[in-house]
Amino acid sequence: MKFISEKTYDALFWIGVAIKGLISAGEIIAGTILCFWNYETLIKTASFFTGDELMENPRDLVWSIVTHGLNGFMNTPRPVWAFIFLSHGIIKSILIAGILKNIRWIYPASAVVFGLFALYQCYQFIYAPSALLVLITLFDVFLIALIMHEYRKKGPAAVSG
Repeated sequence: MKFISEKTYDALFWIGVAIKGLISAGEIIAGTILCFWNYETLIKTASFFTGDELMENPRDLVWSIVTHGLNGFMNTPRPVWAFIFLSHGIIKSILIAGILKNIRWIYPASAVVFGLFALYQCYQFIYAPSALLVLITLFDVFLIALIMHEYRKKGPAAVSG
């Protein structure tokens, strides 16, 4: 039973792949920055771009979430975050590139890897609950379903690799 058209599946698939590609690029950039900048430099840079807006209302909901997130972030050594961001970004970028090239084995491999990341994110949620982490995990699960739909749709002969 189909709930949405194949055209809608295709659009959602390509939008999801594009978003995952952008997230991967962001992770690579963040990991690279964390290789060279210490936390103090990061805070000064963020303050430069946000100005005094965040400091004006410290009870603001957004500011509270950011502050809570930064406290947890800064309790972990910077090289650990650099490794996590770089490794996740590079792995996801390779998988996305394989999907863009229609390499057949990349589709199930991507589903497995994204699934493992989602499981890890569920584990992380136990220790550091975060609405953003829930959204990222739900997006990953949704993208896995779209990847597998695309894999089944293309069939064995339609994809190279």
